Amino acid sequence: MVLQTTTYVRRLDSENTPPATRLANAKPKVRNGIQAASRRRRARATGGSHHPRYAVEHAKQKSTSKYPPPSINIELSRSSGDVEMSDSTSAISMSTVTLPRYLSRPAFRELSKETISAVAPELADTELSYIREGLQCLGPDMLQVLAGVKAEPISNILPKELPAVVNDLSSDMPTHMLAVYSRQVSATTKRRVTLFPIHNIILAAHCANLPILPTSNVARPETAGSSISVPVVPLCIPAPEVFPQLSTFLYTKRIDHLLASLLPCPAPQQLYRDDPASDSVLDLLQKFTSKLATTYGDKALLAHAMAVNGLWRNACALGIDDEKLWCALDVAWEVLITALAISTGKQL
Repeated sequence: MVLQTTTYVRRLDSENTPPATRLANAKPKVRNGIQAASRRRRARATGGSHHPRYAVEHAKQKSTSKYPPPSINIELSRSSGDVEMSDSTSAISMSTVTLPRYLSRPAFRELSKETISAVAPELADTELSYIREGLQCLGPDMLQVLAGVKAEPISNILPKELPAVVNDLSSDMPTHMLAVYSRQVSATTKRRVTLFPIHNIILAAHCANLPILPTSNVARPETAGSSISVPVVPLCIPAPEVFPQLSTFLYTKRIDHLLASLLPCPAPQQLYRDDPASDSVLDLLQKFTSKLATTYGDKALLAHAMAVNGLWRNACALGIDDEKLWCALDVAWEVLITALAISTGKQL
């Protein structure tokens, strides 16, 4: 088993991010912070600049449908030039890849009150949408704290608790360290486990399939640079390499930032803000995908598509029923599948 750690980086271009309320250590104040942030947010217009309106109709097909979902076969050209990419598709050596035409949405189960009460008993009777609205305001500051967390694994043996240095005290301390890994690993390869600091309330408020996390009583240190001890929780998901993008989105709910991390270049805002059936959006989609098809090689586009597919599988495995997330997945998949079809001469 190979242990490695990662840190979160807060985006500096945080335009339109609502101001967050600072959280104190006392748990009752956590609830007060969520309620205050929620009231401020609901006082603004609900159809904000990142309100999701893009939803591919076929993407809402249930995975339990008796008919197999449509797919597309992508034939890769081994001689085509490719843009340098991460290792997310380094294992792909085939010349033909079959991809689903649409990313179907499973039948999500309702998030239980027990999941919330296990991590924040004072919020057990608070409406879930109310908690999520508040966390959307508080999340960016909580994410900034995570960016300042430094933890070093002691050995290749996963401990029950891990010391971590905290360099930012502006919001709540992380409550757990997730040891994220994939079940799919060859017998000759050491299992890679990556450590991610998290706040239990963020995951508990969004992940219906999340196991009950162990109790965490992390106290806020007096000075920055101090060490805290957090429980370590193993978490097996389909695609650990794109967990940072998913986790960051749950803290910020920024569709533009998520799409920027999934696509080769930023997508036009109209693709996820305007009516997807309008002629202007369809025309823009065609122009944008044509640009991607001529700028990037098919293998580079496939690498991005596999990252989107991995994030989709993670969302399904964790049971995340968030409309903004699915809006981003719909946009990213439609863009990349269309660009791949143009690049390889396929008909959608």
